[in-house]
Amino acid sequence: MYFSIRKSPSGQFYFLIKSENDEVVATSETYFYKETAINTINSIKSNINKDSVVVDMT
Repeated sequence: MYFSIRKSPSGQFYFLIKSENDEVVATSETYFYKETAINTINSIKSNINKDSVVVDMT
């Protein structure tokens, strides 16, 4: 998994979370500042818990 920071046509920043085979797993909201996007990525990275529970509601 990796993060890809992009710039939207409106000039705002957002990021994609992509899998090892380059498929998009998630897309963030847009941010006015690149630094905010980077801070959000760092927050996600530091809070990922590999023991997180998956609840299947299907």
